[in-house]
Amino acid sequence: MSQNLVNLVSRKNKSKFTMVFLFALVQMALFAGEEDRRNPLSGLYLSPLQVISLEEVKSLDTEKRITIDEDSGIALRDEPKPVDPNAPDVPVVPGADLPVDPGQETGPKNLETKIREAEGLLKRYYSQFIEEKRIWEDREKGNVYNSRTEMNDIRLLLWQSTHKHTETFIVRDSPLLYYLHTKLAKLYVESEKFAPALRHYLAAFRYHPLEMTEEGYRTGEWQKEDLLGYDESAAKEHERLYKEWIQAEQNFKKAKDAIHIKESNWIREGKKLSDLKLQSNQWNEEVLRLDGVRKKAKSDYEDSYNKRYLVYLNKRKQIESNDLYAFANVVKKLEDDNKERLKIVNKLGTAGKGIYVLFDYKRNTDFFAYELILERAYRIWNENPNVLNDIAEQYRQDGKKEKAADFYEKTLNEYLKNPNPTAEEKEKIIKANLRLATINADLKRNILAGNYYETFFRLSADNPEKTRVSYEIGVFFNQKIGDPERGSNFLEYWLDKNSKDWNPSLLDETGVPEMEAIAYFYLSKKDKKQKKYELEQNKLNIALMQWKKIDEKLILAEKERMELIEKKQTLKKDLMVTTLDDVLSQYRLMDLKIEDQEAVIRVLETKRNKIPLIKILFRLGVLSEENRDFKRAQEYYEFVIKEGGETEVRVALKELERIKRILETGNIQPPINESI
Repeated sequence: MSQNLVNLVSRKNKSKFTMVFLFALVQMALFAGEEDRRNPLSGLYLSPLQVISLEEVKSLDTEKRITIDEDSGIALRDEPKPVDPNAPDVPVVPGADLPVDPGQETGPKNLETKIREAEGLLKRYYSQFIEEKRIWEDREKGNVYNSRTEMNDIRLLLWQSTHKHTETFIVRDSPLLYYLHTKLAKLYVESEKFAPALRHYLAAFRYHPLEMTEEGYRTGEWQKEDLLGYDESAAKEHERLYKEWIQAEQNFKKAKDAIHIKESNWIREGKKLSDLKLQSNQWNEEVLRLDGVRKKAKSDYEDSYNKRYLVYLNKRKQIESNDLYAFANVVKKLEDDNKERLKIVNKLGTAGKGIYVLFDYKRNTDFFAYELILERAYRIWNENPNVLNDIAEQYRQDGKKEKAADFYEKTLNEYLKNPNPTAEEKEKIIKANLRLATINADLKRNILAGNYYETFFRLSADNPEKTRVSYEIGVFFNQKIGDPERGSNFLEYWLDKNSKDWNPSLLDETGVPEMEAIAYFYLSKKDKKQKKYELEQNKLNIALMQWKKIDEKLILAEKERMELIEKKQTLKKDLMVTTLDDVLSQYRLMDLKIEDQEAVIRVLETKRNKIPLIKILFRLGVLSEENRDFKRAQEYYEFVIKEGGETEVRVALKELERIKRILETGNIQPPINESI
């Protein structure tokens, strides 16, 4: 019975094993069937270099034409490309391998031709991706900047470009496509079409991950399309030296660890201890040799790191930072245009009048694409002078003056490293000096501000801005630093461009008498310091004359206002008798004229009040006394009593009493306000 039981159990186990084996066979068959039904991904799409040749890319900057298919816009090849039927990874791109007529237009290409040819090459590549092509064509047809869509594209792009392997693998490394997209973006900017330029910049950075690791340099995908001139051969040599160093390290460690094992085995095998020392020396010599090989390999690798990788890194970060800077400027232009569109009044809307809003601006208040891209360009290459300059300007506009000054100083340092700056860079150097001068003046760093003002004046060519700023510089040196001698050159330059009293050869009056008066007043301080009293008196007299000119205009303006008021009163009386529309319109028109005249009076009063009249009069009084012209001095002090405030009037009265005593007794007494 026990034997039967054993046989029964044995049969059951065999049946279970058979079922498991059959189930496994079925699963393997199903799995194999699934594999057979799947299309291999390799060879499904062409790589950029299989579609676009480097010769075609280089021909974009030459006079050689690329033929474009009129219907699809795809660039056609000059000759059919041979396709190996046994190579499934090289499929044919429809419409791309067609013979073309060799007779083509010659001569320099215009912008439109360059754009059409570059777009044609890209369309040839994208024609194999149905969905990608459709999206690109839809956007191209729209050709209008959409703030919300583009904003999200930029946000996602900059986030995903920091990750080598994103969830959707949106960022791939293709220098060829990156070059074509950035080139097209620059061409569109040149033709002032900023919306398509933005889309090409967005597409460009999808084919150019913003990571610059050493591993990416040694083994990156960019080596397959070395179009940006990073030197693929140098990268491969660096990879060889890296592998040799790693192998040498492993060999050294392995040999060093093996000595202890060999010594243990020697003892365990019962060999003579006297022979072990000699053998150990041989083993140690081998370790020393491998250590020398390791050190040399490491030295060669470190030398390659400095001469190859760091050179690559510096070149790449400059290219990326400059392209991001150009990208940021396109975004800024579109952001500014969108702000202008928000101001447009939509008078044709079905809901009536109102602001025509392109997008929900409340959603966008926490995201500024221009500043974000600019920040990224700075992080990649923090010595890019153009980026530093724009960041400084952003801080200045935000009211962060200390940070703005810091970035403007960095900007200047970077620009000045170039011994032969371009005309545009020279202009930025001049403007940076002016910005630093005004910012430091606001921060009460007057000595620094003065130095930057002088540098700005020295570097600037003669132009209206230099003339305008020269007046501000002269006033700054007199008011803030108290150095009339340093300020005199700037005021004299300004007067030479604006004052007929200073430069009689000027054709017309410039209409800035209050500024002329202030300039002559500060120049008189220099003459006072140098004890040239006659020149000082002449300049003060001119300043006083300018004040009187404004005062005369003010008197005439007030007289005209009174006449207008009288006419208004007359019209008012007429309205009590009649209600004719003509009289009523004249009455309303008179109100407007009176308002305009009052505005003119306010402007003239502001100009007159800018001139330091009381200081001019007191100083002229002192100079008249020194010339023993007490009658003239008396007139100046009486003028102070007429125009001055309570304190000035009190001082002027004391001066008049002093002059009266001098005239009565003949005893000369010094003026009370000699320091004025």
